[in-house]
Amino acid sequence: MKRIIIAVPLLLILSCAAENWELLRNKTENALNNKNYTEALGYLETALSDDPENAEIHYYLGQTYRLILSADGALLNKIDKVNTQKSSDEFKKTVEISPKYTGKKFIADPYSKIQTIWGELVMAYLYENKPDSAKWAFGKGKSEGGFYDAMMEYNKNIMASCSKDAVLFTNGDNDTFPMWYLQLVENYRTDIVVANLSLLNDSWYIMQLKDAYPTGINNLTVNLSARQIEEIKPIMWEEKFVEIPLSASVNGEKQKMRWTVKPTIEGRAVRVQDLMVIEILKANIGNKPIYFSSTVYKDNRIGLDKYLAMEGLVYKVNPYPSEINPEKLYSNLCSIYTYDGVNDKHLYNADDVLSLYQNYHHCFLELTSYYIDAGEKEKAREVFGIMERVIPEKLVPYTYESLKKEAANLRDKL
Repeated sequence: MKRIIIAVPLLLILSCAAENWELLRNKTENALNNKNYTEALGYLETALSDDPENAEIHYYLGQTYRLILSADGALLNKIDKVNTQKSSDEFKKTVEISPKYTGKKFIADPYSKIQTIWGELVMAYLYENKPDSAKWAFGKGKSEGGFYDAMMEYNKNIMASCSKDAVLFTNGDNDTFPMWYLQLVENYRTDIVVANLSLLNDSWYIMQLKDAYPTGINNLTVNLSARQIEEIKPIMWEEKFVEIPLSASVNGEKQKMRWTVKPTIEGRAVRVQDLMVIEILKANIGNKPIYFSSTVYKDNRIGLDKYLAMEGLVYKVNPYPSEINPEKLYSNLCSIYTYDGVNDKHLYNADDVLSLYQNYHHCFLELTSYYIDAGEKEKAREVFGIMERVIPEKLVPYTYESLKKEAANLRDKL
């Protein structure tokens, strides 16, 4: 009987703690939405006192400190080691409690969050022209749990896809900060200009790429003055054709790229990043190879799809309509890329990197389909077999049902 009497209060306490966190979580989210970060920290500290081993509470704490660091992208060039460490500590505690974190996320898993906050500190140091401090911050981010093997190999494979002196547009943190790490710390492919599309909305970042690309040896060619860059802003825009003259001629007629650009802001305007992609294309097409990382969302490619050729984890911008470069795709997938990351435990624990690895499946399946349609079944079987060997489903399970069905359909055709 004594056991029963003791157990009931314990269950009630645990139930109350859970209920308290549910209520406090809603209050925390409201405070974060209103940018009342001190208020949010108060709620979270209260929740943590009741339930110190709750991974979700630690994740929310990490996110709150992260928002204090950079609620506005324009503040990414501000050094704040104290809140960087606080945020990192909380995300690190999250994965100590729950290596495969299943709580609510603000876009990214805790491993990616650690990577991002230290990557942002790197940017701040580079803005202040402190490369040694930036290298230290990258190393710290790795020791804290970011920049792990599977993520780094994936980014290295993206860069290995690019020709010399390339311009590479990237989508977000997981296909940007690891590349800068590879350039600055490992001196890998420093010839590539890695241009993050989100940051291209900020004039200070555009100037940094143009005048002193911080992690490599090439600056970005942009035919805009410092004043023009400082004054660039979103503009009203109706769907219309954009044209870029090319140096090549056919039968004496100058060739050009011509495509439709639609509004990207509420159906009536375009972002600075959209204008900058056009400017960068104008200044570089025909002079430097230009690529989009395969992670870049369709809308962020501003209607260029008919000029994009799949070459693996990148799409190359060609001055002529194209869809796939089978020779380059085969070379990258079957000779250039490495796949040691499939044995990294993070593929099981970290949702973000598993999601990225689906791009390998997609590339292999596209190439298999190409060879089947071309009547080259033996080549198709070879490619499909390599996929099953280097990206086995038992280690890299399909997270998109459409890819899984496509693999099954292609297997039947082989």
